[in-house]
Amino acid sequence: MSILTIPRREPYLVQLLESLGDSRLPRGTVIDVVYNWDTRERPQDVVRRLRRARRGLEVNVHFNTQKPTIGSGRTQQLNHCKTPLLAFIDDDLTVHGDLLGVLEEQLQSQPVGILGVQSLVEDSDRRFKPRRATPRIDLHGLRFMPVQGMLVAGYRRLFLDIGGFNPRRDFWGEWTEFNLRMWRSGFPTAYVMNGAYLRHWEKAPESPTRNMSGREDHVLWGLLCTALEYDAIDEREDTRAFWDLVESRYLAYAFGADSPKRDLVRSALRLAPRLSAEYPAIAAFRDRVREHPFTFMPFHQFTTDDVKRVLKHAESRIAEYRDDVWDTRRTRAVRWVRQRLATV
Repeated sequence: MSILTIPRREPYLVQLLESLGDSRLPRGTVIDVVYNWDTRERPQDVVRRLRRARRGLEVNVHFNTQKPTIGSGRTQQLNHCKTPLLAFIDDDLTVHGDLLGVLEEQLQSQPVGILGVQSLVEDSDRRFKPRRATPRIDLHGLRFMPVQGMLVAGYRRLFLDIGGFNPRRDFWGEWTEFNLRMWRSGFPTAYVMNGAYLRHWEKAPESPTRNMSGREDHVLWGLLCTALEYDAIDEREDTRAFWDLVESRYLAYAFGADSPKRDLVRSALRLAPRLSAEYPAIAAFRDRVREHPFTFMPFHQFTTDDVKRVLKHAESRIAEYRDDVWDTRRTRAVRWVRQRLATV
């Protein structure tokens, strides 16, 4: 399990660690904490403090001080993981139920690329995510739709094979783009709606998606990059959902419902130099995603047929990732054959 945090959210991180200690974690579970900040503290003091928060947990602490954006922190989380299964979990949550057991059972039985679980608002029974109004397909006991952060579980090797985290998602949109790339690569994403859940504690400070300064530029930057990376600039049938959401939700979310148009123009002008500098990398990324086996566009509304087609594709590919986790005599033999064929 991997947690990205900053100093002001440490009380919430401790609350999460306590809930993990109370849950039934499988033997060998490792908890990696990435401190996404230059704390000016001695690193060993932070390590000792977090390990004392809940004894009995195997807690490793790493520090991302050079470029502490969310995107670079996510990359560091992925790079530090040494286990075949990985779950990213936010620091403003608590865990309830047999979380890892539920996730592992579904990963063994369903060929999915990402799994999440539902979250409730603080100590209420009101669901936070997945939101009830978000389009979804319920099939095979799972809710197929993008898994928007909070908790994202899956196979470490698969996360790397689809390209890891997009380096142009600094403080907004990293999971949205990652989910899209997972679907386009032929592995569906879904929520497990039973057996375990999270509680989301909304008052945690400095949330980039709620109250961090500079949100306007972060959101607009993510939208601009998405349109360029996925050939979504022109409005067509397959890009209409993207542009409808940009217009109806995301610009108001970033700038405010009644903000003057000059705020949008100013933000675009602030971002223009970076966009020019990043364009060669954006174009190279666009060339790679054009090779994906599926061509879903940003904010595509998945149908039952979409889900079944991607599941069929994933079923033919998932064994190479499962075999790294559930190691039996048969899987070792299959791995040996694959390795021999790869060297011929």
